[in-house]
Amino acid sequence: MMKRFFLILIFLNITCLLAQADSFDDFINLDRAWDGQQTVTNQEFEQVIDKLEEPKKVKEQKQVAKKRKKLFGGGTTLHKELNPEKDIHELSSLDFSKDGILINIPVQILLDNKPLEKGFYKIYGEKDTETGKLFLSFYQSQYYKGKIEVTEMEDDYGEDQIDFAKIIPFNNSFIKLIFGSIDFNAYAIIPYIDD
Repeated sequence: MMKRFFLILIFLNITCLLAQADSFDDFINLDRAWDGQQTVTNQEFEQVIDKLEEPKKVKEQKQVAKKRKKLFGGGTTLHKELNPEKDIHELSSLDFSKDGILINIPVQILLDNKPLEKGFYKIYGEKDTETGKLFLSFYQSQYYKGKIEVTEMEDDYGEDQIDFAKIIPFNNSFIKLIFGSIDFNAYAIIPYIDD
């Protein structure tokens, strides 16, 4: 029994050695394994990398489109520059002073010795190009109510916004109206009628 086992073991070893002999022939040409390869230029490498990263870029573009749709909705707006397929540009080109600044005047003031009733007014800052004088025009709705000359100043009274208008008590007979815009900051001392 031992002899048989020993013979089977020798037979298996010889078979394994013969099977490996074919693979030993492959190691003979190992020195020439790199002979058939081509060199790759940097440009070709970059093209391959770009092609591999293309699906990632498409995925990122879809995510950006989804975010825009969430923010702005899927439809278009009345303002063509804000449509979702357009890039959002800075709104610095808009002149907010054209809309005027809304102010509440809590007392009856005098503009050119004419009383201006208490209420809300839109104030527009204007500069006379010929004389260089600054004026504030008062409107209620679309109706012109009066104009007053103002004095330019550098101080913005610590206001957070660029466009502002505010009434500050001055004394028992006058109020101080401060005004600020992109174009200029100004103030006026205006008499008022005590009710």
